[in-house]
Amino acid sequence: MKETVRTFAIRGMRCAGCAKNIEKAVSALPDAGVVVVNYATGLLSLTAPAKLVSEADVINAVARLGFTAEIPEADFSAEEAKEAAAGRKEMLQLVIAALFTAILLVLSMLHLPADFRMNTWLQLLCLLPVLYGGKRFFISGLPALFRGHPDMDSLISCGAGIGIIYSVYLWAAKPAPHLYFDAAAMIITLVMLGKTLENCARRKASGAMRELLRLTPETAILCKGDSEVQVVAAALKKDDIVLIRPGERFPADGTVITGTGSVDEAMLTGESRPVTRSAGDEVKGGTVNLDGVFKVKVSAIGSESILGRIIKLVADAQNSKPPAARLADKVAGVFTWIIFACAAVTAAFWLLSGAGTSHALNCALSVLVAACPCALGLATPIALISGIGRGAALGILIKNGTVLETSVGIDVVIFDKTGTLTCGMPQVKSIHCSGTFTEKELLLACAAAERNSNHPLAPAIIEYALRYGENPEEISDFQFFPGGGIGGTINGRKWLFGNEYLMDKHNIQLAIPDDCRGGTLICCCCDGEFAGIITLDDTIRPEAAEAVKRLQSDGIECIMLTGDNPDAAKRVADALNLDDFRAGMLPQDKAGFIRQLQNSGTSVAMTGDGVNDAPALAQADIGISIGSGTPAAMESAGMILLKSDLLELPRALRLSKAVMRVIRQNLFWAFFYNFAALPAAAGALNFIGIELNPAICAGTMAASSLTVVLNALRLLKFK
Repeated sequence: MKETVRTFAIRGMRCAGCAKNIEKAVSALPDAGVVVVNYATGLLSLTAPAKLVSEADVINAVARLGFTAEIPEADFSAEEAKEAAAGRKEMLQLVIAALFTAILLVLSMLHLPADFRMNTWLQLLCLLPVLYGGKRFFISGLPALFRGHPDMDSLISCGAGIGIIYSVYLWAAKPAPHLYFDAAAMIITLVMLGKTLENCARRKASGAMRELLRLTPETAILCKGDSEVQVVAAALKKDDIVLIRPGERFPADGTVITGTGSVDEAMLTGESRPVTRSAGDEVKGGTVNLDGVFKVKVSAIGSESILGRIIKLVADAQNSKPPAARLADKVAGVFTWIIFACAAVTAAFWLLSGAGTSHALNCALSVLVAACPCALGLATPIALISGIGRGAALGILIKNGTVLETSVGIDVVIFDKTGTLTCGMPQVKSIHCSGTFTEKELLLACAAAERNSNHPLAPAIIEYALRYGENPEEISDFQFFPGGGIGGTINGRKWLFGNEYLMDKHNIQLAIPDDCRGGTLICCCCDGEFAGIITLDDTIRPEAAEAVKRLQSDGIECIMLTGDNPDAAKRVADALNLDDFRAGMLPQDKAGFIRQLQNSGTSVAMTGDGVNDAPALAQADIGISIGSGTPAAMESAGMILLKSDLLELPRALRLSKAVMRVIRQNLFWAFFYNFAALPAAAGALNFIGIELNPAICAGTMAASSLTVVLNALRLLKFK
């Protein structure tokens, strides 16, 4: 039976443990096939025979765990509105919790008489809004614990809950100045802060898909006999005939029936130079018709088109699960059971030893308070917040902590060429004259014609001509040759400027020097005779060579993948001393090349700027986009170099190493604290005459939290 891949949007996940539990529950369904739950994107991917596992089965299995599974919205605007509303609600709850936590901290520091109970009532009143804002930790965490599948919410709810219960116990027993309502509120509020930042990044994960889908026009002009009808582009069928006017995007892949003109295929190839398309040529959906009027026979639509396949590549890469996520899933549950086991063993030990119920309960609660996961919970997010904030100050936008973790082990950096290693703006590189005209005369004549053109190369010609300090002559009888070039009369002489196709059409014999190959050529003809060649090419970014050198000095291999021709690619690769390069590559080729490297155990970062780079950016372990890149590339990337400065790339990787070093330090001290505090809290020091109470344990817990926070703040001084 044929297998199908179905996708569900999961609502309510708050940690990697949630994703693990959902994945386990759905996998337990009969004939479930392969189930992958990606916490970052909030999607469940199910590969199974359609008739054996129904959508209702999946939805019910997820609902039994307290989450919601839905078919993703087809209308992306509705999905965005739903996500925005959830984000606003989450932010409001965080603000309220932070406000009342601050008030609670002030109240807890007031030195009031032990029998003065008003302060305790005020603390309880301030705690209630915090508990309401963090109720999702208790609603999710406690049931997960009772089902035997604890997650991070279970740790938070137990840690805060024990502090509250113990405070109520002390308050009920006798007026106590040392209550722990403030500690419970701090735990909840700080975790809410981390979750809010995490969810903001997670909600952006689907942005790349929306940017790619928006490349396809919503409507198309369908030709039916002699009539033209505007229809929804999604309703097109294979073999339909569509009309595309200048400035419009092609609604689907197809073959040109009539028409000639220039097409901007940068969204596929990444190259700024337009290409000429005429009858019999293939065109791709999403590309832009610059100047021709085409009739196209549709050959591929939807997921079968080039753009559709690109979208699938991005989705597959985004919905894969890294091994680190599975490791994090396991740690959460084990830690919780260990702490509860330690508390139970502690209580049993002191009861059996005859120390009394009060002492046994005191030691057991001390274990739970001392082992509160506050330090462990803060170790990573505080370092991430500091590191990501410092990166933003340096012009490096880091979208999530996973990017920082992965970038430490990067072995290879893949570069796109145009717009990444080069400036992406064509410039005049050389002028070769036949002998009849000087360079100045040839250039000024071409600039006179280009002033009437909207071709992407026109600004470069005009700007270069102005260096001579003279304005171009006026042109008359201006002519435009779609997909070929332009022409007209200048000072009584007839000129043609264009590509080899135009020259061949007018029977002009060309003499192109070998050193002109590899760039964009403008062939010039005057009165039917070849007059010369103007060569344009993209310039290499001035900082690119230094950036490559720094990466290589850090032991990272640098490779370039480009859709450009081999001559142009080799010129750039040699100039930058790259380790390797590949030319003439389509988007799927780039993603496939990266996949091959990954299959051999190599960790890969991809740096690009175009829509054509989106599959490779998503496939790579880390996608890095420069700030001047397209929205789709920036959405697919995990890092964005806001200043469009390639020197920020080695800095970003070094910052990542610094952040991960701080995270490892924080985790070491957090675990060391727990391993050292647990025996002490359990009463080990009693044998040498020292007895710890929950108040002291709570103090050491706060000290451990302060330690990891101060250590993380060092990242703000990173240079």
